[in-house]
Amino acid sequence: MASIAPRYDWLRVILLTGRPGVGKTTIVNRVYKHYSASGLKIEGMTTREVREGGARTGFMITDLSSGQEGWLAKKDLTTGPRVGSYVVVSEDLEKIGVAGLERSMEGAANLVIVDEIGPMEMTSTSFRNSISRVLNGNKAVVATVKYGSRYPEVEKMWQKSVHWEITKENRESIYRRIVRQVDDWIREPRKWAS
Repeated sequence: MASIAPRYDWLRVILLTGRPGVGKTTIVNRVYKHYSASGLKIEGMTTREVREGGARTGFMITDLSSGQEGWLAKKDLTTGPRVGSYVVVSEDLEKIGVAGLERSMEGAANLVIVDEIGPMEMTSTSFRNSISRVLNGNKAVVATVKYGSRYPEVEKMWQKSVHWEITKENRESIYRRIVRQVDDWIREPRKWAS
């Protein structure tokens, strides 16, 4: 996937994809820390893996505004939507992830971060509706998309967003490009489509 230069008729959305382990979450965490340190209001949601004894046992989800955390998916559950060897904890996904996305659209956030848009998150109709509103809203957004995933809510955005495929070789330069792009959006928000 080629990197795409932004146009002024696009929404203020950056979509990042890439194979597992290339650093998508690391880049998003760096973006979050960079702008948090500068006092920018950031909202949205992130996920992280949980390991016990070296083995991955599940994923946690965090609302960036409230700091509330819960389970996105766990291996040892039997009820709920199944994605591979994990069962999605729909209640936490909606109470924390969806709430974080909804809050980001209602509040004074300068930047919305979403890590990630993937099969576990997309089991929720509420998440799908919220992510569609976030991607089509008037906020600056940096979001990761699971590599190879195809969701109508995201597919519509490819032609009117900045999007990059992260590799181990380009991740540092992509991080710098994200910061330059978000700085431009924040400095002159009215010249970008809303």
